[in-house]
Order: sequence, then C-alpha cells, then structure tokens
Amino acid sequence: MKKSIVLLVTLVLGFGQIFASDNNLIESEQQIRNEVAILLKSPEITVEKSNLSADIQFKLNKNGEIEVLTVDSNKNNVIDYVKSRLNNKKVLEQKIINVNRVYNLTLIIKKPENI
Repeated sequence: MKKSIVLLVTLVLGFGQIFASDNNLIESEQQIRNEVAILLKSPEITVEKSNLSADIQFKLNKNGEIEVLTVDSNKNNVIDYVKSRLNNKKVLEQKIINVNRVYNLTLIIKKPENI
C-alpha cells in the first residue's frame, strides 16, 4: 500500500512538471521569427545567377527592438539590406525577459523562376 501511494505521488508530480512547462517561450520565438520575416519581405535585390543567402545574428534589447550583431553574406547589398530593414526596428510590445539571448536566422533570397 505504501509503495502504491509513493508511486501515485510520483506520477502526479511528474505530470505536473510536464503540464507546467513553459510553451510561451516557443510561441514568442515564433512570433519574433514571423515579425522579422515581415520586415525582410519583398527585397529589392536583383538575383542573377543563384539564390542569395545571409546568416543573421541579432538580439532584442529591453524595449523589444532588434539589434543586428552580424550579417554573413557574400554580397554587400544583401548585408546593407538586412541591416537597414532590421536594425532598431521594434518587434515586440511586451518587455523582453531574456535580453542577452542571441537569435540566429538564415535569409534566402530566391532567384525568380521567370529569368
């Protein structure tokens, strides 16, 4: 009887841990990604030979503004485009809990299929 009570208490605490996990972090990451995608929408960059890509590292300050740390790309116009579209743009209305977190995104600008 004692073992079954201990087992029951362990299961209840285990399920409590599972349901208490924070899904808001995942949702806020997806929200940040969606808002950055909107800011980078419709680039006015001519893609001639193949797709262009850029690896972007940024963080959010306490006011919810993007601070671009690095943009790694072979083309300077892509670097300038990303920095001009993202740097100091506000993406979140609520206060940021983890200010020092670095986010990584990859931007791919595809060559139009009609060329």
